[in-house]
Amino acid sequence: MQIFQKINLKSDFFKSVLVLISGTVMAQAISYLVSPFLTRIYTAEQMGELGMYMRVVGFVSALATARFELALPLPKNENHSFLLYQLSLRIAKVVVLALVVLLVAFHFIKPLGLNDLVFGILTIISTIFVVYINLGTNWAIRKSQFNKISHQRIINSLTANSLKWIFGIFSMGSLGLILASLIGFILSSFGFVREYFILQNTLRENYSKKKIRVLITEYKQFPLVNLPHVLVDLGRDLLIAVLIALFFGKNIFGLFNHSYMILKLPLIIVGASIGQVFFNKCSVLVREGNSTYDLMKQTLLILFGLSLVPFSIIFFFGEPLFSFVFSADWAKSGYYSEIMTIWLMMNFMISPLSSLPLVLKRQNEFFFIGLFTSIAQVLCFFLFPFLWGGTEEVFVDMLWVLSISQAIILFCVIIITLYYSKKGVKK
Repeated sequence: MQIFQKINLKSDFFKSVLVLISGTVMAQAISYLVSPFLTRIYTAEQMGELGMYMRVVGFVSALATARFELALPLPKNENHSFLLYQLSLRIAKVVVLALVVLLVAFHFIKPLGLNDLVFGILTIISTIFVVYINLGTNWAIRKSQFNKISHQRIINSLTANSLKWIFGIFSMGSLGLILASLIGFILSSFGFVREYFILQNTLRENYSKKKIRVLITEYKQFPLVNLPHVLVDLGRDLLIAVLIALFFGKNIFGLFNHSYMILKLPLIIVGASIGQVFFNKCSVLVREGNSTYDLMKQTLLILFGLSLVPFSIIFFFGEPLFSFVFSADWAKSGYYSEIMTIWLMMNFMISPLSSLPLVLKRQNEFFFIGLFTSIAQVLCFFLFPFLWGGTEEVFVDMLWVLSISQAIILFCVIIITLYYSKKGVKK
């Protein structure tokens, strides 16, 4: 209770968080309600293929804008921010076109199977709409229009989860899961796409190649530092997925992925909302020449208080809880959740603060921290099966080592982040 007594419930920060959380909770509540039905319709292997698709889309969509979308809330001049918006879309068009050419060339050199070809096409289409969602979200953060972000999440969740259930009834397998996710992206992006064209008509006269070149120089840290950082993180998740499927099988990957996503739900529901508001407030503080240290301490207190109950429940009752909610076939996924709880709780606390290096211009320092963390994870998933084999017992031992080591590393990252927050913007 003392934690929450330190939080000013009337602050703009907390009100903004509540706006985002309300929409996000509603969106994830839909996922919670539908998930027990989906796990009884789809196999762990099919759910794993959806997890692989989501990882690929996340990786490519981050690459597609060179991370300039994260700079949208930062410029003092709104016209400059919209120029960055346009720049991001131009880069995305080039990346998407390159992906189409690569897919066609690869298929011509070595014909792909129908499933792989469809997977590639759906991934490219999904990337286009995820780019619009990412850009629209950061523009909404700039304008403090957090209700728009909430609406987008609700539409996405309602559409995707409803269609997953319908397609599952018709036994469409992993294709149904992927197609439902794509349609969710398309429908939820409409509001952001519409707003972009309205802005384009309003601010078209302000387009300037000279200004864009100046902005590229000013925010070069995003493609040069933040992009490699996020590609390391997303590439790590993608590589881990491939390694698990390769060494331990698609079924174990499906169980692991389900466990991993359930443990990340608190981050998706609460942490992401807090993180977006945190980014907005930090940007304002830095523009006004103020310190972000007090805001970061307050945010950490909120995150710690919110993490205790859900992660404690999963730590003690993960296996029986998963068995009851998702069916007995997913009991092992619950056991994996128990093991990973300490790691994902620390991840929940640090992830919403990941925008701070962008605001403080400390991307270089945190890139190497992220690189070290990613290498440590990948080494676990490679060395354990390579040295001791691809059995389930080895997988469980590996998870214990991974969870404890990552929790220690992330605790150190929190201390480092507090230090840089107190030190301020890099000169």
